[in-house]
Amino acid sequence: MTEMTKPRGGRPRREEAGAVDRRLLDAAFELFLAQGFAGTSCEAVARLAGAGKASLYARFANKDQLFEAVIRRHSATLPQLEPVPSGLPLAERLRLAGQDMLEHASRPETLAMMRLVIATADRFPAVAAEATRIGWEAGRLRVRQAIEAGPDQPDDVERLLEGFIDLVFAPHQLRALLGDDPRALRAQAAERIERAIRLLLG
Repeated sequence: MTEMTKPRGGRPRREEAGAVDRRLLDAAFELFLAQGFAGTSCEAVARLAGAGKASLYARFANKDQLFEAVIRRHSATLPQLEPVPSGLPLAERLRLAGQDMLEHASRPETLAMMRLVIATADRFPAVAAEATRIGWEAGRLRVRQAIEAGPDQPDDVERLLEGFIDLVFAPHQLRALLGDDPRALRAQAAERIERAIRLLLG
């Protein structure tokens, strides 16, 4: 065997290790959503990821650590949205921000992950609190960006921000988690946004 064809030993390259990390977390995400926490095993995750059990346990000591990593990864990778155009009136900026926020919150994958977080909150309270905080902060950031994108800002930005979140996001998210029909929810979302705008802007 020549020097060129001799296999390398030692630790894997960083990009190779990163690829294994991604495969393991992707597989765990898929199985946790499909089978729940109790129904998912580390062995099944490793098998689906095409990795050995040793590779999984070298990264995560147990299923609890793997689950926490999956939830934190998903919560931290929210989609990047285009900025709301600054030339629009405040009401229209809020309307677009509300639509964006509810569209993401209503995705089946997002709802499935939220239900999983709720179902395991007693076992992983810190993870549930972090996932909830990240989700709500993302919504607040979107609405704040919309409010501050134009010159016609209200005197009390915080009151408008919190009022809009409470009137639009909170009830929609609750109904979505309870399993309301997605088509009905979309129609209700548009009406809810309009009512919030009328109430908060006068």
